[in-house]
Amino acid sequence: MPLIQGPTLTREDWLDALLSVDGTPRALLDDGGRLLVANRAFAERFGLAPDAVEGRTLAEAGLPADVADGIDGLWRQVMATGIPGSAAGPLPGLGCALALTPVPDADGRVHAVALVADARAAALAEARAETAQARADAERARTAKGKFLSAASHDLRQPFQAMHLFHHLLSGRLTDPASIELANKLEQSIIGGETLLRALLDVSALEAGLVIAKPQIFPINDLLAKMLEEFGSEAETKGLRFNVHPLDAEVTSDPALMERLLRPILANALRYTLKGGILLAARRRGGNLRVEVWDSGVGIDPSNHAAIFEDFHQLGNPGRDRKQGLGLGLAIVRRLAQVLGHPVTVRSKPGKGSVFAVEVPLAGNDGDRSGDESADSEPEPAAGQSASAGGGDPVVAGTVLVIEDDAMQLEGIGLLLRGWGYAVIPARGIVEACAGLDGGAAAPDLVLSDLRLSGPETGIDAIQAVRARCGRRVPGVIVTGDTDPDRLRSVDRSGFSLVHKPCDPAALRRLLSRLKAGRSPAPASLKSPDAVWQR
Repeated sequence: MPLIQGPTLTREDWLDALLSVDGTPRALLDDGGRLLVANRAFAERFGLAPDAVEGRTLAEAGLPADVADGIDGLWRQVMATGIPGSAAGPLPGLGCALALTPVPDADGRVHAVALVADARAAALAEARAETAQARADAERARTAKGKFLSAASHDLRQPFQAMHLFHHLLSGRLTDPASIELANKLEQSIIGGETLLRALLDVSALEAGLVIAKPQIFPINDLLAKMLEEFGSEAETKGLRFNVHPLDAEVTSDPALMERLLRPILANALRYTLKGGILLAARRRGGNLRVEVWDSGVGIDPSNHAAIFEDFHQLGNPGRDRKQGLGLGLAIVRRLAQVLGHPVTVRSKPGKGSVFAVEVPLAGNDGDRSGDESADSEPEPAAGQSASAGGGDPVVAGTVLVIEDDAMQLEGIGLLLRGWGYAVIPARGIVEACAGLDGGAAAPDLVLSDLRLSGPETGIDAIQAVRARCGRRVPGVIVTGDTDPDRLRSVDRSGFSLVHKPCDPAALRRLLSRLKAGRSPAPASLKSPDAVWQR
């Protein structure tokens, strides 16, 4: 297409020539459907100059009424959805197919639509529309799956928690050996079902891309202390040493997901170690920190080092004995490592134990300083009995306000706490809890609340409301079956102790006892490097 003849060519002339060089009609419609600008190829289709069509509607510019109406409907659709649209051609007055593409501003709002009368552009616009629609469908499916898994995780754990509580209460009342044996088998079935459910939900959430890492800077010793608290007693029960080599350093990671990653590794180390012990160590490696789990267990043949991270893969368990696990722990570790971007490696030989290592970026250059304190422990009365003084009347261990919107859970926790000597104030929500306090109920020594309550209420809100009513910082414990990282982070930020459903009643009892005594729920000690167990 030749340039407009004239003594001096302006920048607008050159831009118009560029837009019209292939003879394709192009125009830009504003949010009112009027032509903001059109190239010469578009205007000349109707025997007009570009400035003669600008500011007009398509009908005013000379398009046939039926064509103008059809394009107007397509323009409205593109403006409303932000998704490109196209119309098959040829169109009367244009002679070819038509493509409409949204033109968003910096904030993503569509204020104009580009119109191109070209078969190739229409095909491209149609492809873009299909891609955008597929992306929108995928996002809707992901959102729906996320809501389903979140609800399933919470709602399916509720009955398992109730079963755990009532089983614990029932076991404390049995004396007949045959009945005790049946109760033990029932407990194994409950634990097996709950473990499988939790693992499948975790794998599903990771596969669906619903777990997103939110890195932050935190001291690695905080994470090591939680792992020592969680696994130390189990190691002691098996007659194994469980030691920690701490490091005074900060890392950049998602602490909640890091916990979930380390937990299966430590669980496997305890399961496959029959004598000796476990070492959880933090060591510097250049700009990274290696969190290492050493064990003196049975070891793994190098030919199986990759296979152990596959779904349902278990070594030495061809009969699928659930007592030996499900074969999903390291599969979850692999997926979490990908989400976090933290490589996980393994070194092991049969009969020589194993070393699993997780590489985490260091956040600073702090020195290596280790604590040297001892963890405290306390004796625990036998299950099903109340603490007493001198064999006389039961001593009230304290008052616990329990906030739980599930009636069965509320009843089970109340029975459990009363069996331990606590006075219990039950409440179904924040309003009921505050009403009881306003009505003269004794101020609680502790608050135990489910995280997800009715409506928008959360356990965090409930404990904060109780604190406001009591005028002091009443110790609070959040109990939840939720695995959503954002919800768990909110609990971590609140500073309240967190207990996962279904919880071990004995562990819950120790936690409440420590909080009642004013001690930190996390162990105060991490052994010094000179005192740790070395392989």
